[in-house]
Amino acid sequence: MGTGRSLPWLLLLSAALLTSTRCLGSQQPPATGHIKVPLLEPVSVYLEPNEHKRVVITNITRLAASVVAQVYSHMQNVTVSLSRYFSVDSSYTSSSAGVVLILNPDAAKATFYIKAGQKEVLATVFALPYAAQDPVPGACNLEFILDNDPNLHLTYNVYETAVSFAPANLGTDRGTSPPACDVGTDGHTRWRLTYELYQYFLPENDLSDKSLSDGMSKMSSVQSIMGNGMKITTIPSSQKTKLYGNSYVGIGVIYNVIVRDPLMKTSAAYAPVSTYTCDLSSKGYECKQSDGNFIYVQVLCTVIGIYGLLLCLAGHRLFEAEFLFFGFLIFGFMSFVLVTRYSALDFIRRFAMLVGGGLCGGLLLSLVRWRFDLPLVCVAIVGLVLGFLVAAIIFFTPLANFSIFHNDVNFGMVYAFITLVIPTVLLPFPKTLNIIACALVGSYAVVVAVGMYVYSSLTYIILNIIKRAVDPDFAMVYINAPFQRTEYVLTFVWVFLFINGAVLQFILARNRSTFPPSLYQKWRRRNTTIGERTPLLQTPEI
Repeated sequence: MGTGRSLPWLLLLSAALLTSTRCLGSQQPPATGHIKVPLLEPVSVYLEPNEHKRVVITNITRLAASVVAQVYSHMQNVTVSLSRYFSVDSSYTSSSAGVVLILNPDAAKATFYIKAGQKEVLATVFALPYAAQDPVPGACNLEFILDNDPNLHLTYNVYETAVSFAPANLGTDRGTSPPACDVGTDGHTRWRLTYELYQYFLPENDLSDKSLSDGMSKMSSVQSIMGNGMKITTIPSSQKTKLYGNSYVGIGVIYNVIVRDPLMKTSAAYAPVSTYTCDLSSKGYECKQSDGNFIYVQVLCTVIGIYGLLLCLAGHRLFEAEFLFFGFLIFGFMSFVLVTRYSALDFIRRFAMLVGGGLCGGLLLSLVRWRFDLPLVCVAIVGLVLGFLVAAIIFFTPLANFSIFHNDVNFGMVYAFITLVIPTVLLPFPKTLNIIACALVGSYAVVVAVGMYVYSSLTYIILNIIKRAVDPDFAMVYINAPFQRTEYVLTFVWVFLFINGAVLQFILARNRSTFPPSLYQKWRRRNTTIGERTPLLQTPEI
């Protein structure tokens, strides 16, 4: 009897437990298992799909007031959270994620949580301690999700890469409330802090996870950032915390920010972020070529490179071919820039306009040379292309990062001055001007053609000018280009071709007239009736 009476109660209890389990299952399950991460020691963590882990930071001394924990992986996103249930307002998801752990007065450990996405992930966890006098990265966040957000938020397109971050706050002792972020702007508030943006380029043609891991470790702490990174700029707290870098497709770049307190002489680092400015393939060792139109650019640049090699070696002997080449460059550039800047045409139509406009311009300049001769006029136009390239080379250097050149008017005036002064100085020596232009521009065309198949920053000498011309926001970009083994090899090839091409052309032009008559002028001479005023000795046609 007792057993029969208790059976309904057991069934009701089982149903209640089952219902409770289902309700809990609808929430995010708490993290299971934990990982111990000593301070200043990177630890690799393997997570199965959707797996959760609790991370315990150990070896924390009494001198530390806060800890910045960094988690990064090669391709897959990782979610970090201060809550074991990964609530939205306390979590951040990225392939490079970080959290600030404010320490309690008696804490010798600190805890946060990590979670994998839909795919397995191998991540690295690294924790840095900061004292009470050190600034707290991202502690005055009003824009992003986390209350204290040490992350760099990165977005990119084909033109520029934007890096945004939350302002830092002054450090405080354990158990002390932080100072208000927006009360006063004097020297005793967070407005005295300054921010330095650093950039680090990964080894060329190496998109492996090991290369990224080594690079991230070099850009994690203040000392390693200063020792390995390239400083781009410094901004005060009064300036917007959003900076722009150049987009180098297929070249790994790591960004990080150091916040400094000039009064206390202290500093702290944000969590680094990386990008290849492309989507990696499934294996992660190369960029996926998602743009099917790139083949058109490769073909065009290859043809221009072969043509440029010919002009580099013998351009001064092939005037009509030379002016076809330079006319194509001038009118093709102008057509592409104008159509891209002021129309919404797709790439194929813009590319067609580039080729069509370039051919029309090249044929027009060749026709002017063929019909009217006018060698000085044609050489002056060629000299403008030489000056344009020299100006592009100058603005490929850190000189372009001076604040004065972020203004389009200042940039345009200086660029136009350099473009005009080169042919003006050399025009009294037209043969020299023409040979140098053919050798330098022709050899660079070869470099660009090679750069279409091997990732190289040298192609950005001219690409940066095109970007500046078609994208108004590119004026704010800080230009720092990687210069590694590929660039050294291509620079040697460029210099070798330029010197040898110029010397060869001077040898071929020795003992010859500066500019032979055009084909039309030769034809007229052959068909001119010989009269009593016709000289007995005529200038030989060379």
